[in-house]
Amino acid sequence: MKRNSVKKLFRSVGALCAAGVIALSVMTGSVVTADYEDDIDALQRKQEALAEERRQLEASLGEYEQNAEEHEKYLEIYDEKMKVQEQEIANIKEQISLLNDSIAELEEQIKGKEAEVAEGIEEFKARLRAMYMNGNDSIASMLAGSTDFYDILARTELMERMSRHDKEMIDDLNEKITALNNDKSALEQTKAETEQKKAEAESVLADLQKTYAEHEETKEWYEAQAEYSRNRTEEIKQEEADAEVELQEYIRKQQEELERKREEERKRREEEERKRREEEQRRKEEEERKRREEEEQKRLEAEAQGIEYVPEPEPEPEEDDSSEDTYQYVTGASQGFIWPCPTVLNITDRYGYRTIAEEGGSSDFHKGIDINKPGCAGEPIVASAAGTVIRASNTGNGYGIHVLIDHGDKISTLYGHMSSCCVNVGDEVAQGQTIGYIGCTGYAYGNHCHFEVRVNGETVDPLNYVSMG
Repeated sequence: MKRNSVKKLFRSVGALCAAGVIALSVMTGSVVTADYEDDIDALQRKQEALAEERRQLEASLGEYEQNAEEHEKYLEIYDEKMKVQEQEIANIKEQISLLNDSIAELEEQIKGKEAEVAEGIEEFKARLRAMYMNGNDSIASMLAGSTDFYDILARTELMERMSRHDKEMIDDLNEKITALNNDKSALEQTKAETEQKKAEAESVLADLQKTYAEHEETKEWYEAQAEYSRNRTEEIKQEEADAEVELQEYIRKQQEELERKREEERKRREEEERKRREEEQRRKEEEERKRREEEEQKRLEAEAQGIEYVPEPEPEPEEDDSSEDTYQYVTGASQGFIWPCPTVLNITDRYGYRTIAEEGGSSDFHKGIDINKPGCAGEPIVASAAGTVIRASNTGNGYGIHVLIDHGDKISTLYGHMSSCCVNVGDEVAQGQTIGYIGCTGYAYGNHCHFEVRVNGETVDPLNYVSMG
């Protein structure tokens, strides 16, 4: 009974010591992990800020490109309008040129008619001057030269006809001059009206050119903004990629630190077990020594009393149940991996290069497998193996809400595009434990689970570790 009590007490003390070692190890591990956690948090905040800036730029880019296209259409419309207006102005100029030719032609005709009138008037004036200079002698001469009365009448009528002819000729010429002047006035009026049309058409053209220039300037501004958005987006993508590389390096260091702490814990446990075994061995040896001394004392006392001494049977050796208390760390990776979506048994995209139809047939390297089926939103995602959660958030790096689990042996798994996750950084999860639910967050074109397996920080084909069977 006494030996059993001592044994139980010793085991209790050993258990307390082991618990102390475990607590110290956990605390130490937490401190070490926290060293990298600050860097990881800073990088994740940087990624989130970059992702938000990129989302705003991409939204603005679409708006800028759309506005630039609209103004390009306006330019095409106004260019066509200007061509029509320029053609109209050219036609008006042609009309004005024709009117100028017609007016010039009329002016020449008027000059000719005016010359004829002037000539006829001069001849008439000359005859009048001659008649005036001759006075009555002319009439007398006409009478004297006449043979008879009828001849006088004939000569008088001839003179009247000549005078009337001159008057009619001059009147006719004046009428023609008046008609020509009227035609000229009408042409000049038409020309003035046409000139007004030309001025109005040129004013319309100037307005069209001004509007065209404004649309062209606005279009160039939108194109410049779109170009800046495209360039900045590419810069952000590179910054995100650099941040992701740096983040993965910190995660790799974090995993190495976890592995180191696990190894330290294993060694601590082994040392504690060694000390416990040594102490147990010393206890057994001491108990055996005391038992033998007691047996020898009893034998001597029996001999002194002349009593036959019958030794007590030796106690049965205690069962060595130390194996029950032996610490042995078993990594999640050593237990094997299971399919991460137990209710969704379908793969749409595999590991390796792929063509993305939604992005115009562009190609990229797919770092995992995509698991989905119609109506899979909200289906559970489970830990493929036991391990420690080292990321559980939406860092804006394209994975959306995602969880990264370290399984030991430098192996980790990532579960992306979750609608939500139900674990936190630092949680120890069991194989098959629900860690989140299928969603469409991050860069995704539908509800699915993006599943990655990483070895020493580098992605490998997950189908080398899991299967749907």
